[in-house]
Amino acid sequence: MRLDVPNDIVRRAEATAGELLLAMAIQLYTDNRLDYSDARRLAELPTDVFNQELVRRNISINQYPSIQVGVRKDAAAA
Repeated sequence: MRLDVPNDIVRRAEATAGELLLAMAIQLYTDNRLDYSDARRLAELPTDVFNQELVRRNISINQYPSIQVGVRKDAAAA
């Protein structure tokens, strides 16, 4: 998927593409719409930098192991 943001909005926001990705990632993370690893990946930041951003914004860091959708626990253990 490609997401286009009009240049005039980017200029008014005085933001870079990286800042917009980070803002979107953090908002989706705080809304529980993305888990930690997906939000960090969307923000295109290394773990330590993403963690610093969360701490700076007083947002809890919850890193859970990834789950495989559609795989039952008992089937995965077999």
